[in-house]
Amino acid sequence: MSVEDNIGKALKDFLAEAEEILDQLSLDLVSLSDCADGGECSPDLVNSVFRGAHSLKGLAGMFGLADIAELGHHLENLLDALRLGKVELDQAVVSTLFESTELLAQLVRSAGETGGEGTDLSGAMQRINDCLTRGPKASQDSPLARLNIPERVLSSMTEYEEHRLLENVKKGRHIHSIRVSLLLASFDSDLMELTDALKQAGEVISTLPSASSGLDAGIDFEILFGSELSAGALTPIIDREHLSITTFGEQAREEAPGRGAQAAAPAADAGGVEAGGAEGEFLAPVAGDAGAISAKSMSRTVRVDIGKLDLLMNIVGELVLSHSMIADVAARMRRDGLIVPSQDLSKAAKGLEKKLSELQKGVMEIRMIPVGQLFDKMTRIIRKIAREQGKKVELKLYGVDTELDKLIIEDISDPVMHIVRNCIDHGIETPEARLAAGKDEKGTITLSSYQKGNHVVIQVDDDGGGIDVARVKQKAVKLGIISSPDEVSDRDALDFIFRPGFSTTETVSEISGRGVGMDVVRTNIAALSGMIDLENFPGQGARFVITLPITLAIIKALIISTAGRTYALPITSVLESIIVEQKEIKTVERKEVIQLRETTLPLLRLSELFELKSAQAAPESCYVVVVGVAEKRLGLVVDDLLGQQDIVIKSIGDTFAGFRGISGAADLGDQRTILVLDVGSVIAEATRGSA
Repeated sequence: MSVEDNIGKALKDFLAEAEEILDQLSLDLVSLSDCADGGECSPDLVNSVFRGAHSLKGLAGMFGLADIAELGHHLENLLDALRLGKVELDQAVVSTLFESTELLAQLVRSAGETGGEGTDLSGAMQRINDCLTRGPKASQDSPLARLNIPERVLSSMTEYEEHRLLENVKKGRHIHSIRVSLLLASFDSDLMELTDALKQAGEVISTLPSASSGLDAGIDFEILFGSELSAGALTPIIDREHLSITTFGEQAREEAPGRGAQAAAPAADAGGVEAGGAEGEFLAPVAGDAGAISAKSMSRTVRVDIGKLDLLMNIVGELVLSHSMIADVAARMRRDGLIVPSQDLSKAAKGLEKKLSELQKGVMEIRMIPVGQLFDKMTRIIRKIAREQGKKVELKLYGVDTELDKLIIEDISDPVMHIVRNCIDHGIETPEARLAAGKDEKGTITLSSYQKGNHVVIQVDDDGGGIDVARVKQKAVKLGIISSPDEVSDRDALDFIFRPGFSTTETVSEISGRGVGMDVVRTNIAALSGMIDLENFPGQGARFVITLPITLAIIKALIISTAGRTYALPITSVLESIIVEQKEIKTVERKEVIQLRETTLPLLRLSELFELKSAQAAPESCYVVVVGVAEKRLGLVVDDLLGQQDIVIKSIGDTFAGFRGISGAADLGDQRTILVLDVGSVIAEATRGSA
C-alpha cells in the first residue's frame, strides 16, 4: 500500500470518527438546552460535551486541518468556562454551541472533498468570545468560607473540583468528608466500588489519597462528597470497615443561597440577548451558504450489533443447506430419467449457488475486524504486570491490520492475555539479571499476526531467558508424569506445560503458581479449531504460535467415510488426498507412516482413533487425506471420499465438549447430521501418541 493510500485510509477513518463525535455532541447539546430552560444540568453531561470538543480538536490537529482545530479550540474554551462556572448556561450560549457544532460538521464534511480550508470562521469565533467575556457576576462572599474546610483540602483541589464544591453548597447539600482505609492489593477496585455507591446518593467532588492510618499495608483516601442525605442516612449505603464520615459546617446549609438566587443571576445580565441572540432562538450558521446545511450522514459506515450479524449468518447458512437439497433433488431427477426438468433445476441451483457465494463473502467481510484491536488491549496489561513484577518491558506490534472474525477475536483475547502474563512472569528477567546476562535491561514482548492460507497465525515472542527444560522435566517426574528425565526429548517435554495442574513456580502469586492457565489456553484455542505451538530458545526467549481459522461460520468441507460412519473435514485443513497401497505403509516406532515426496508422513486411522469396528476386511488400497495446520502434517486413513460441500458448523453442547477431535456437527441437507472433525486437535492427539 502506497503512502498516498495510507493517508487516504487514515483520513477516511478520521471522518468516520469525527462524525461519531459530532453525533454525540449534538445529542448532548439537546440535553444541555433543556438545562438552559431551567432544568438541572449534570456535570457529567457538560464534561461529556467538553471531552467531545477536545477529541475533535486533537484529531483535526493530527491531520493538519487548521480550521477545524481552531474552531474546536475556541469551542473547547467556551465549554471549559461553562463547566467551571465562569459562564452561565442560557439559550444564548446554547445557540452559540449549536452554531459552532453545525459549522464543525460542515468543515468535516468538506475536509473529505476539498480539504476543508477557506471557510470564514470569524463570526462564529466572535460569538464564542462574546459568551466568554459575558461571564457571571462575581459573588461578594463565598459560601465556602462558612464551611471551615481545612486549607490542606482546598489547596489540593483543582479549579473544576472547587467549582463543583461551590455548586453543591449553593444547592444546599450536605458536604461530607469520607475517610476510608483500603488494602494496597485491591484499593483500585474497592475505591471504584465505593465511588459507584456514592454516586447513587450524590456527587463525588474530589478524591485525595494520603498515608494509611487504619491498615498496615494500606492507603487512605479522603472523599469530598455532596449529597441531600445526612451522615446518618448515608452510613447504611456505604457501610464498611475502616470508614468514617465528617460533615462540614452544618450551619452553612441554611445560609447557603438556594436555587432561586442562582436562577435569578442570568436574568440580571443585560448583555445576554445582545451577545448571543434572543432567548430560545438558535442562530443560523454564518459561514457557507444556507444550502450547505444538511442532515445527511458524512460517513459511509454504520455500527451494527454483532447479534444481528450472527442472525444474518445463520440465515445464510440455512440457505446454503437449502441449495444443497435442491442440487440433490436435481441429481435424483436426472437418475430417474427426468432429464429436461433436472437440467432446468440444476441451472437454477447453479445460479443460486453463485449468489449465495457472493452473499456469504459479503457477510463474512462485515464480521472481520483487525487483530490490532486485540493487541491494543495488551498494552495496559503489560504495563500493569511489569510494574507489579518490578520489570521493564517494551511491547512491539506487527501485522495489526490482519483481519479475523470478531467472535474469534473475542474468544482468543483471554488465551493471548494468559500467554502475555506468562511471558512477563516466567520469561522476562529482572533488569539486574538482564544486565548481568549482557542484555538490555528492558525486555521486549512482540505480538505479530499474519495470514497463512485460510488461517491466521498469531505469535507472541519474548526475549527473556527461555524455558528451563531441565526444570520442567524434574517437575514432570515429581508429578509422576514420567519416571526419568531421560524418557522424553526436550521438544516433547515442552508439551508438559499445557497439562492441567502443571506449574514450575513453587510460590503462588496473583499471576502464577496455581497450575491453572496454559491448559485452559490450549483448551480454549482448540475450541476454536485452532492450534498452539511452543518454540524455546534457551537464554534468548520463547515463542508461542497460535494458528486459527479465519472464520467458524460457513465453511467448505470434504465429506469422508470410515467404518460406516460419515464425517466432515474442513477443506481449509486438507492439503491433498491420495490412494495408498497397503504394502506402501511402513511401521516406525509402532506408528504407521508412508513416504510422500521424500518426506515421512505419519498416518492415523480414524476408525482406530474413534474405536470403530468395521465389518469389512481391510482393502488392498485405501484413501489417505493429507491434512495440516501450521507446519504439522498428518495422513488420515479413510474408506471413501464422498465429495465436497458447504456446511454450517453447529455446537454440540457442553455435554460433548470433552470429546477430543470433534469441533461440532453439521446438517448435510438430506436429513443427515454428521460430526465435523477438529483437525488441530486430531493432529495434537496423534503427535502426543495418546490416540
